[in-house]
Amino acid sequence: MKNLFLSMVIIIGLAGYAQETTPENAISKEPSRLNFNVTLATSHLWRGLIISPSMTAMGDLHYTFDKNRNFSVGVWGGNSFDGKYTEVDYYVQYKNKGLTIGLWDLFNTTNVEHPEVFNYDKNTTTHLIDLRTSYRFPEAFPLRIEADIILYGNDKELQPDLDYKNRYSTYVELGYPLIKNEQITLDTYIGAGFSLDGKSNLYSSNTDHNFNIVNAGFKASKDISIFQYKLPVFAGIMWNPAEKYTRMQLGVSLF
Repeated sequence: MKNLFLSMVIIIGLAGYAQETTPENAISKEPSRLNFNVTLATSHLWRGLIISPSMTAMGDLHYTFDKNRNFSVGVWGGNSFDGKYTEVDYYVQYKNKGLTIGLWDLFNTTNVEHPEVFNYDKNTTTHLIDLRTSYRFPEAFPLRIEADIILYGNDKELQPDLDYKNRYSTYVELGYPLIKNEQITLDTYIGAGFSLDGKSNLYSSNTDHNFNIVNAGFKASKDISIFQYKLPVFAGIMWNPAEKYTRMQLGVSLF
């Protein structure tokens, strides 16, 4: 663990040094349409699910098409430090003020013996096609509403005739900033999972109830100064009432 945190400090220092030594004439006045960022977290939590219980590095490479930077296409990836979790996702997304609409192709190869990246057969694919929508109201009442639906892929339910049908697993979340000032932001959220066409859903192993509260918690974020640079860090606590577990998550956005 000591070597792990030492590695994180070295990476942060190198990133800061690179920023400090960048020639002024190499910096464009207009922000680049191509960008990427990297985040380190003690685990990877997603909609109340523990996708990776160990230290995970996550990266996002994206390109915006228009001057207003509303439309973008990108690749998101995650790898755990223990090598047990690997994921590569592709997405197209539209953002305008508080509205976000995205279509994601999720490809998590964890515990998949022979992952096939180009296999989209409805019976054998391990992909998930995820429609994501969210809206954050103006600052006067900054409530955030999220609604996501798995449209296609490895989200199936076995039928009495031994055939599989898509469950259309759906996740809905409400979030609100309890504290927001120059020093720190504290957000709270609660999320539920259910299927539009099935008796079970992707987010809970409880088959007795289709609708389950699967994600609730708090997340605090702030900037810390290290090597004369400000780095965004976060700490959060998550509870999953349906699965009866909880996790603490710590993380830092390197750039």
